[in-house]
Amino acid sequence: MNRIERISVLVGDVALPLMGYFFWKWDLYFILLFFMLDQLSRVALLHWRMKLTELATVEKTKLILQAAVLLLVEIVLIHVLVFVHQNDIQFPKEFLNFLKYKDMGFAQGYILLPLIFVGEWMRINNELKLGIVGERQLKILHRSKINTFFRIGFFAIFIGIIALFPLPEWALVFSFLGMLTGLVFLPMK
Repeated sequence: MNRIERISVLVGDVALPLMGYFFWKWDLYFILLFFMLDQLSRVALLHWRMKLTELATVEKTKLILQAAVLLLVEIVLIHVLVFVHQNDIQFPKEFLNFLKYKDMGFAQGYILLPLIFVGEWMRINNELKLGIVGERQLKILHRSKINTFFRIGFFAIFIGIIALFPLPEWALVFSFLGMLTGLVFLPMK
């Protein structure tokens, strides 16, 4: 991951949720919804990213299915984590609150959803313009899968921790954002 990509990830995946937590009263689930939608956009547009590789159709399909299953596991673990932390949460209500969230006088969720997908599409187009195709693209996909395994492990471990030792929300938010920051600096093979 080059310097510009690292800065982009740190700003979008870490700094923005951190600012939301401190300045806009975003809670843990709100931050995780933002994160899950970002991951969903990456998996939903993965077939376009696969066009930048030289894999056979069968291999591309296999990688897309793996990514979809891993995303589903991650989403389930996130919801279990949030439920163990706050067992009175009503997920549909919280999702609607996320979509209807108003900070500048209008419901930002309806604008945020398309922007997340447009951002991923722009990232793919930028990689194409920069010539990040073939083997380099496969390295990015491999790193993404490794990062997903780290995140799944993180959520599983924290489910166990908070089941035994309830933690305050701020500790979970900072742990999650700290883990994302650490993944940015994980060396890529």
